[in-house]
Amino acid sequence: MPLARSFGAVHRKLFNSAKPPALAQPSRALSITSRGKSINREELFNYTNGRFLANEAEACNRRYVRFDIDQLCAVAAAAGGSSSPIKAIDKMEGGFSKALIMRKEDGSEVVAKIPFSIAGPPKYTTASEVAVLKFISTHTRVPVPKVLAWSSDASNPVGVEYIVMEKAPGQQLFTTWSAMTIQEQFGLVEQLTQFEAELASIQFPANGSLYHCESMTDGEPWVALDRTVDPSGQFCIGPSCERAWSAQGEIMARPSQVNNGPWPNLSSFGLALVERERLRIEQQSLVSTFKPPRGSVDEQFAVLNMAKEVMSRLDTVTLINRVSRPVLWHTDLHMGNIYSKPEDPTKICSLIDWQSIVVSPLYLQARFPEFLSVDDDYVLGLTEEPKLPQDYQDMDTNDKKLAELKFEDTKMSKFYELSTANQHLRAHHAFLMPQFTRELFIRCGEVSEEGAIPLRACLIEFADAWSELGLLGECPFSFSEEDIRKHDQQFRDYRDFHRVQEIARKLLSTDSEGWISPQLDFAERQRMNTELLQEIMRRSNEYNKTAEEIRSIWPFREKA
Repeated sequence: MPLARSFGAVHRKLFNSAKPPALAQPSRALSITSRGKSINREELFNYTNGRFLANEAEACNRRYVRFDIDQLCAVAAAAGGSSSPIKAIDKMEGGFSKALIMRKEDGSEVVAKIPFSIAGPPKYTTASEVAVLKFISTHTRVPVPKVLAWSSDASNPVGVEYIVMEKAPGQQLFTTWSAMTIQEQFGLVEQLTQFEAELASIQFPANGSLYHCESMTDGEPWVALDRTVDPSGQFCIGPSCERAWSAQGEIMARPSQVNNGPWPNLSSFGLALVERERLRIEQQSLVSTFKPPRGSVDEQFAVLNMAKEVMSRLDTVTLINRVSRPVLWHTDLHMGNIYSKPEDPTKICSLIDWQSIVVSPLYLQARFPEFLSVDDDYVLGLTEEPKLPQDYQDMDTNDKKLAELKFEDTKMSKFYELSTANQHLRAHHAFLMPQFTRELFIRCGEVSEEGAIPLRACLIEFADAWSELGLLGECPFSFSEEDIRKHDQQFRDYRDFHRVQEIARKLLSTDSEGWISPQLDFAERQRMNTELLQEIMRRSNEYNKTAEEIRSIWPFREKA
């Protein structure tokens, strides 16, 4: 079997940058395309950038956006340096928004970005992305697209939230990286660390999302930036626009019980995570389709209570507190979001896609860019030099090539690490923090989805390292040998569940939703999905499960 062998206007004055112009209507013959093919207006609203292996109608409905095309064209026509009718639209789509490249009759182009309902909480997602772009362009040397027009109020004439911005100049990094010399790659990576260091050096007063002060309405909490950082007094930190703080595109129900930010320090942020997950567990259905082993509700509440004890003490911990200052950091730097100059590929000319980028503690933000390879065996540290494997000379030709490729990738990652330390030493200190100290926040924030087991694993490590971390007093919880034995068994079940999920995603070239790229043969992937399920069921004992248990947790089956 082939598969057995092969296996990211009250309202207007508050949220809109400008009144949409009534002039500059689109050309009579408006060309609309997507991936080189002509499409009609309805197809512009539909999600067409790929298919889904399971629950496709639901996935596409979450990405369906209807709007007034003519009104959007009128806004775009007047945006930028010239007023000229729109003659062509080319649709591009990501997982959370549409990007429409709009070409004017005078030859200039702008980009209109429209968020899907799943992108994050209404108003906040758009208002924050605009504020981030405008703050960065005003106060830093980091190159980002210029915002030309925007609205975070869906009752505007266009009928949706939107941002019209300049089209990023240059070329995406994935088109040039492989042709660059190693020295050119080093040069680009060094410039990237300079930009990250500049952003990480800005003093923000709280954790949350960045906004214009005028975007905040009565009753919404916000903290103004210091005038030494923002002399004009335009910007503030307000509620988080991260998707995790919204439910189906809405700010969570009963907001009085959930603190969505801003959070003045690490402890208040962590405690808000605990309370958010507690509320979600209370509200969620007992039915859990395709979910991991989660432990009982009582177990979930128990680990959240333990996490609360840790979170409430974090601001007293010198080791953690040194790297917990609120910073702005682009956390999705893959090669498609980095543009370089055609005449000099070492020079970055634009960093794009700042949707849902937030101000958060440094040691939770700092990370290697997506395009750099950092495997589990990568050794952090300024004195650690990448080396070829000890048995390199004994390898065959193919294995040697793989080892050499990994060696080159590791050298680039090490250069990034060294350059980060040179540009912003505290950011490098954040890299060196024990992984479980970061995992505490990640795992605490997903208890309602992933259950008690991964968070408990972090808490066991905290209990063991309590004094070494500088936490005051005795650890307020402990784990007996029987507790550890029971946890280890639960963790094995949890790990086996995720092994099945991972192998399905990897061998089908998909993600957790079962998305299939339009470049792939969807019918073939459907067949592979069926065959792969049958193969894993046949080998179910390798995953410590029965065939029926494999079927029940398979991620790409239609919901009942």
